Amino acid sequence: GMIFIANRSADWWPFCIAQFVQLQENIKAFKDAGIGIVALTYDKPELQQKFIQQRGIEYPFLSDIDASTINALDILDKNYQPGEHHYGIPHPGIFILDHNMKIVGKIFVNNYEKRVNAEAVLAYAKKVLY
Repeated sequence: GMIFIANRSADWWPFCIAQFVQLQENIKAFKDAGIGIVALTYDKPELQQKFIQQRGIEYPFLSDIDASTINALDILDKNYQPGEHHYGIPHPGIFILDHNMKIVGKIFVNNYEKRVNAEAVLAYAKKVLY
């Protein structure tokens, strides 16, 4: 299985940055449990790559600069309109996917400044996957 984390930005939003770093710090525990990590932000790939290199991130990032995936998942933050700087950011959260890529769990919180810590994400992922 895997966790698919959709966050605002790895470039400018401190809460997202901290969560990405915390997941990296716990990557061995995820690997040991057989759970992969994939991240998605609306950042351009070059901004993501800079973050990945600076922070030593080992899991992949996907760039959704046109918000097509964020829209398809119905997690677009509609407080921003096309053309506005922050248009395309998602409501931050995590999808848990099984080996067939079926969503078997979700972790979303209403307050965009709050994040579920990596240990709790891993525990929940194990619960819904195994």
